[in-house]
Amino acid sequence: MSLSLPPSPAALRFFWLLSLTSAAATAPAADFTISVQKADGSPAADTVVALEPARAVPPQPPTEPVVITQRDLRFVPYVTVVPPGTVLRFSNQDRYDHHVRSMPGGPLGNVPPAQQFELRLKAFADGRSDSADVKVDTPGAITLGCHIHGSMRGHVMVGTSPWTAVTDEHGQVRLRGVPDGAVQLRLWHPDQLVEQPVQTLQSGAAAQLVQATLNFNPRKRRAPAPPPPAR
Repeated sequence: MSLSLPPSPAALRFFWLLSLTSAAATAPAADFTISVQKADGSPAADTVVALEPARAVPPQPPTEPVVITQRDLRFVPYVTVVPPGTVLRFSNQDRYDHHVRSMPGGPLGNVPPAQQFELRLKAFADGRSDSADVKVDTPGAITLGCHIHGSMRGHVMVGTSPWTAVTDEHGQVRLRGVPDGAVQLRLWHPDQLVEQPVQTLQSGAAAQLVQATLNFNPRKRRAPAPPPPAR
């Protein structure tokens, strides 16, 4: 007569982990195209769009630095989205010195940056651009400025969802592989005075096109300032 022994705790843990892995591999995921417009109905470029699933998934920082360039008295790109733990590399491609400093943001200049830093970059010369690295660990918005050229502005959003990106000139962004279930849609724009309303969406197997509207009209960005006279 043979006896059937119950599985050991180790075997139970193995099959439980295996079932979770299989479920995650087969769980439906959707691609979202988010189209953001201003209050007047025109496309809203430079808007940060984040989809946050009910079960948080921490984003992984890139293995290489994310480059933000100073060119023609501008920060390029104007808005950069990165996860916590990212190394930002600031590169000066102008033929004059620049600062890079975190500073209060918002239209009233009263929103403190998520992280403080300041550095100086020498002018581009002999085919070389001066650069410096800063690691950002704290989630939130960071406004970038330059002590020497006060009109220069840029923005970094340190986001906590892997499904975070910036809208293009058409006000659109595509976020792929969003897990099944309820997700919250959050918007952020450098010019906002108050937070944008949060929308709750439902992710599934089918691709979705979602319309979202800012509750204000962002101001037009200034044209690049003329370069300073050669020394």
